[in-house]
Amino acid sequence: MAVEQAGWVAGIISAVLGVVSTAAAVLALRAGRPAARPQPTFEKLVQVGRVPPAASWLQDRSLRFDLRAMAKPNSAVMGAQILAGMGGVGKTQLAAQLVRHLIERRRLHLLVWVTAASEDAIVAQYAEAASVLGLADVGVAPTDGATRLLAWLAHTDRRWMIVLDNLDNPADAIGWWPPMSATGDTLVTSRVHKDAWGSDTRKVIPVGLFEPAEAVAYLHSAVVDPACREGAAELAADLGYVPIALAQAAAYIRERRVSCDSYRHQFADRHIRLRALLPDPTVLPDEQALQLDATWSLSIDAVDRLEPAGLATPILHLAALLDPHAIPVGLFTSTAALSHLTWAAACTETVTPNQVRRSLQRLHRYHLIALDVDTGVIRMHALVQRAGRDHLDADRTRLAGIAAADALLQIWPDSERESDATALLRANATALQHHTGSTLHTSRIHPVLIRAGVSLGGTGLVAAAADYFRCLHQIARDRLGADHTDTLATRHEVARWSGRAGDAAGAATAYAALLSDQLRLLGPDDPLTLVTRNNLAVWRGAAGDAIGAAAAFGELLADHVRLLGADHSQTLTTRNNLAYQRGQAGDTVGATRAFAELLTDFVRVLGPDHPQTLIARSNHARFRGLGGDADGAIDGFTELLPDVRRVLGPDHPDTLATRDHLAYFQGRAGDPAGAASALAEVLSDRTRILGPDHPHTLASRLNIACCRGTAGDHAGAAVALAELLRHQIRILGPGHPDTLVTRRELACWQGLSGDTAKAVRDLGQLLQDMLRILGPHHFETVATRRELNRLQGRAEDPVSAADALAETHNDQVQVHGPDRT
Repeated sequence: MAVEQAGWVAGIISAVLGVVSTAAAVLALRAGRPAARPQPTFEKLVQVGRVPPAASWLQDRSLRFDLRAMAKPNSAVMGAQILAGMGGVGKTQLAAQLVRHLIERRRLHLLVWVTAASEDAIVAQYAEAASVLGLADVGVAPTDGATRLLAWLAHTDRRWMIVLDNLDNPADAIGWWPPMSATGDTLVTSRVHKDAWGSDTRKVIPVGLFEPAEAVAYLHSAVVDPACREGAAELAADLGYVPIALAQAAAYIRERRVSCDSYRHQFADRHIRLRALLPDPTVLPDEQALQLDATWSLSIDAVDRLEPAGLATPILHLAALLDPHAIPVGLFTSTAALSHLTWAAACTETVTPNQVRRSLQRLHRYHLIALDVDTGVIRMHALVQRAGRDHLDADRTRLAGIAAADALLQIWPDSERESDATALLRANATALQHHTGSTLHTSRIHPVLIRAGVSLGGTGLVAAAADYFRCLHQIARDRLGADHTDTLATRHEVARWSGRAGDAAGAATAYAALLSDQLRLLGPDDPLTLVTRNNLAVWRGAAGDAIGAAAAFGELLADHVRLLGADHSQTLTTRNNLAYQRGQAGDTVGATRAFAELLTDFVRVLGPDHPQTLIARSNHARFRGLGGDADGAIDGFTELLPDVRRVLGPDHPDTLATRDHLAYFQGRAGDPAGAASALAEVLSDRTRILGPDHPHTLASRLNIACCRGTAGDHAGAAVALAELLRHQIRILGPGHPDTLVTRRELACWQGLSGDTAKAVRDLGQLLQDMLRILGPHHFETVATRRELNRLQGRAEDPVSAADALAETHNDQVQVHGPDRT
C-alpha cells in the first residue's frame, strides 16, 4: 500500500477537537488569575519528556516523508499535523526523527513530548513543562500549570513543538490542544483512522506499511549474513510489510542465525505463537522490547471500553479466523454470529446488528480493520489476525470457528453464479479451515466445507472442485471412518466433479463402487442411494453406454414415482435424463417429443427459471436439431440464451454450452462463417474458465474445425482435426464418444481434400469401433455409416455404396421415423 507523501508545509492550521479558544486572556481566566504573561528567558533547548531512540529501519523510509519540507519554517500560522496509521508502522519513530532533525539544526527552543495515553497524562506533562519554564510554582494544581503553559505558547516568539504521541482517544485532547501559532507546531501520532480527523483545520498524514522494495532493502541491511537473506522478499510479504514486524524478525534471524526462509516456515506454522518468534529482548533493535501482539493491544483495549463494552474483541476473534483480504460485513450480523458474540461478550441481551456495525466502525477508526462501506467488506492485517488468534484458547477457537462456519453458510447465496461474492466466501471458508485445524471435521464434515467445494465446481472450476473433494474425502475417511455418512458424501462429490472435469469413465466406476457401499449401509430406497443410481447412469451414458444408461433410468424412474411421486423434482430430473439417453442412443424423435412433454411439467412444478427447466429447454432444442430441424434448434437456443445468462451468469458452463449449441446449429443451417466466429468466442471463454484440456473446450475446437471445412477450407479443417484428435486420445481416451466423432470428421474432411480411398478405410474401421462402443442405433453411429456411404459412392464403389445406403436408410427410419429420412 503506497503511503501518501505529505509534509508540514505553510498554511496548515491547528487541529483541535472541539472549540478551543487560544486567546491568552481566556486561558488566563481558566487559571483564575489576570492575563499576566510571564516571559521566561532561555537560550538553550528546553526539553520535557523522553524522545524515543532512533529506529534503524527508518533510515531509508524517511525519503518517503520529506523531513526538510515538513520542517520548513514559514511565516504563516501553523497548526497540528497528525501521523495516522495502524500500530507498528513507525508513527512514533517518524515523529522522533523529525524532532531530532529540528534539534540538530537548532530550530527549537522548547520541546514537550507527551505520551498522550489519557487526559491526565497530557495535563501532567504540560504542568511539568510549565514548572520547568518557571510559569508555575511548586504546589500549583496540574490543571493550572497546564493552562499557563498553553497561554504562554499562544504569544511567545520562541520556537516550540508539542508532540502528542499515541493520542488514540482524541477526546482526551479536548480543551488541552496547543494554540495556533506562527512560532509553534503541534504534532500528533494516532492509531485513529484519518477519516475521524476530517476537518479543514487539520492535516492528516497517513503512515502506512513499507513498500515492498523498502521492506526488502531493510531486511538486506539488517540481516548481515548474505547467506541468511534468501527468501527476504517472500518474508517481507508474509509479514505484510509491517515495519516493527520486519525489525523483530530481522533481530530473530541475526540472533538465531537462521535464514529468512527458515523464519518464514516457522511463522507459517499455526502451532507456533508469535511470542516464540521474538528475539531475546536484549537484542531487539531500537530498544523495541514490545511483542508483536502487544503492538495492537492498546487499540483493542480502547475500542473494547466503548459501548457496547467488550464487543470489539470477540468480533476481532471471529475475523482473525477468516480471510484477511476481504470478509463480508454481513457475516458479523448473521444470526449465528450475533448469538456467538452475545455469549462471547457476556452481554445480558442479544447483540444487535446496529451494535456490531458501530463496533466495526470503531475498529476501523483505530486501524484494527479497514471497513469498506461501498463493497460491504472488511480487511484485516494478517499480523493483527495472528495476534488475535494467539489470544484464543483451544475451546474459544473451536466455538468461534463453528460460529464463523455457521455464519458463512447462512450468508451463502443460493445461486452458484460466479461472482466476487462467491469467490470471497470460498476464500473465507478456506482460511477458516486452515486456522481452526480439525474443528470443522471433528464429529462430522461441517456443511460449509461441502458448500465451498460445490460452489467451486458450480461456478465452472470443475477440476479444482475435484481436487478439493479428494482432499476433503481423505480427511473424512481418516477422521470419521470409511462408512460415515459424510465420508460417503465426499466420495459422491469426488465422482461428480471428476466426471465434470472430463473423466466420465472414472466417474462411472467411482459411482458404481459408492452404490455398492450405500446399498449395504443405507438400503435401496434411501434418498442418497437413489441419487447415486441417477449419477451412475448419467456417467455411464457420458462414457458411451447410452443404451445401458437409458435402461438404468427407466428402472430408476419407476422407483422415483413409487417413492417420491410423479411431480417430485427428482422424478422430473430422472424423466429428463431418460429422454436424453434415449436421444443419445439414437431415438432423437422420441427424445424431442419427451422433452416437449417434460417442459410443461417442469414449468408447472419448478418454474420457468429453475436450472432444471433451463436444461430441459436446452435438450429439447438440441434434439430438434439432431433430428434434422436445424432452424427449430436455432430458435430454441436463441430464446434460451438470454434466460440462461440472466439466471446462471455469463461464465457458467451451461451458458457457454448454450452459446456453443446455437453456433453449431447456425453452421448446420448454412452460416459456417458466422458459426465459426461465434465458436471462436466460446472457445476463448472456455479456455479461460475451464482450461484447455476440458472436454467442453475440446468440443469447441471440434466445432470450429468443422465450420472451417464447411466454409471451404477442407485441408485446414483436416489439419486442425488431426491435432485435436491427438489431444483427445491423450485426455479422453480412444473410446470416448467425442474422440470417435473427431475421427469421423477428420476422415470426412480428408476425403473432401482428395484422399477418398484413405477416408473410406478410416471410416470403415471407425464404424466397427462405433458399433462396438456406441451400438448400431446411436445417432453418431448412424451419421458415420451415412458418411461412409457417401464417400464410397464418390470412390466409384456402387455395390458397397448401395448396400451401405440401404442399411443407413433402415437405421434412419428407426431413429428418425419414416417422415424424416
